[in-house]
Amino acid sequence: MTLHQRRIAPAFVSILLVLTLAALLAACTQPATTPSEETPPVAVEPAKEAVLVRAMTSEPAKIDPQGPPSAGLSLLMPYLFDTLVVRDIDNAVLPFLADSWTVAGDGLTITMTLKSGVTFHDGEPLNAEAVRFTFERFKASGMSSPIYASIQQIDAIEAVDELTVRFRFTSPAANFWSAIAMPYAGIISPASAGKFDNAGEGYLIGTGAFILDDWQAGQSITLRRNPDYNWGPPTVDNRGAPYLDALVFKVIPDASTQLAALSAGEVDVIFINEPSHLQRLAEDPQVDIHEAVLSGLVHLGFNVRRSPFDEAIVRRALSHAVDKQQILDLALGGLGNLAFAPLPSTLPGFDPALQEYEIGYDPEEAKRLLQEAGFSPMSDGGWERDGQRLQGRLVTSTRAPNEAIATVLQSQFLAIGVPVEIQQLDSKAVMDATTQGDFELLLWRYEWNDPDALNVFLSSDRIGTTNRVGYSNAEVDDLLAQAAGELDEDKRNALYVEAQRIILQDAPWQPLYNPVDAMAMSQRVEGITLGYMGRMLVNDAKAAE
Repeated sequence: MTLHQRRIAPAFVSILLVLTLAALLAACTQPATTPSEETPPVAVEPAKEAVLVRAMTSEPAKIDPQGPPSAGLSLLMPYLFDTLVVRDIDNAVLPFLADSWTVAGDGLTITMTLKSGVTFHDGEPLNAEAVRFTFERFKASGMSSPIYASIQQIDAIEAVDELTVRFRFTSPAANFWSAIAMPYAGIISPASAGKFDNAGEGYLIGTGAFILDDWQAGQSITLRRNPDYNWGPPTVDNRGAPYLDALVFKVIPDASTQLAALSAGEVDVIFINEPSHLQRLAEDPQVDIHEAVLSGLVHLGFNVRRSPFDEAIVRRALSHAVDKQQILDLALGGLGNLAFAPLPSTLPGFDPALQEYEIGYDPEEAKRLLQEAGFSPMSDGGWERDGQRLQGRLVTSTRAPNEAIATVLQSQFLAIGVPVEIQQLDSKAVMDATTQGDFELLLWRYEWNDPDALNVFLSSDRIGTTNRVGYSNAEVDDLLAQAAGELDEDKRNALYVEAQRIILQDAPWQPLYNPVDAMAMSQRVEGITLGYMGRMLVNDAKAAE
């Protein structure tokens, strides 16, 4: 089985766990008639391991929580690295490696007491110095880290004593708790980082419930149970070592091949993106399907650094060509919730009143705006300006259901006379192309646990990294900066709402839908649960009896 990214996400979990209890056979024999007669020993078959195999669409380039994000990396990190805090299914912040904390009245100092007795996979102890080292490395990582922007208000990190660490901030950091609850904020062993950074050897080591055991590039990644683990989060019942012996993430890029592997018993869990696959698995009595609404958004992005997509009127015109309901029906089989705002409805800062600013489906208005922007109709139904045809390249990843969505978008744009070429790229290639701005249109998906997602994906200082469309608006930047430091929740949310009003009018994105993810899981394993952001929790997983 392979593991497909999503976390976070609602899941179809099909688990193949083979647990065989070796039978102890005792042979009864008659008393020996001669000293030379011996009863031959009875062979005892070794017990088979309990192994969960999950399909993975793509593997990471390296395992570094502080490096560039990728689907494969986000899938692995929760099992290898623990964080200071964790969020439960209701988004409440709970202790994890941090046992307790105090926050100064002005919000400029947070002092944490760490759990005692925690060790990294290399045997080194978790202590305040390891936490200090990890966050200093974050601050030096540059924009490649998804949480980089959220921790820049940290002015100093002090290891007060062995188990006490103090964070000092230049200004209140409302987004700090969300940032440090993400898998990308996993605490790492300083010793492993030294080898990794200086010699390019080894890999980053955490305190997680599983240990990296084997990595067959392009095939599989195997994680082995951490037998010393006894500091699990309060979001699971079993806070000690996992019952499973191993997790295997099998690299299977194609969704149909993942489905076949699940049916053949080669994998236990797959993430479902294809509506037809969902219908098929729903009829399989050996498979359980789990669905979850994520704090995520699938959107069409416009490269505002390229003409004519640098003009808001052109972006608005093309947005009017998009029939979101048709995308939901034809490409997703109805699995998803229509979106109209840059933030998903599950996050603070979302306001239903923002629908007033939605650029709805109106192909005639699309044509009118193109004419207003100076484009003229061509004899073949297209549009040109200054001798240049209006056309573009829609870039997206090979992950399902992107091809189906892109195909529907292509037909909708062609209906108003704008030809669009679809270019699907693998995980690394699409990351490179989008960070370099090598596209006109972009089909993208994000998931985030805080309204600071707007800062991560649309602020000016993230252009060239997570702000893939190159959007820049000084007023939006100012609102997002204020929100990041606003501790009053109502005031903070109001700032995000105002920022979204401006973003919707500038139209760097056309929000499409909030994803509802599904995971298929074999009934041969029980006790798997879905945590915050749809993350698959296996601490309690056992072979079904």
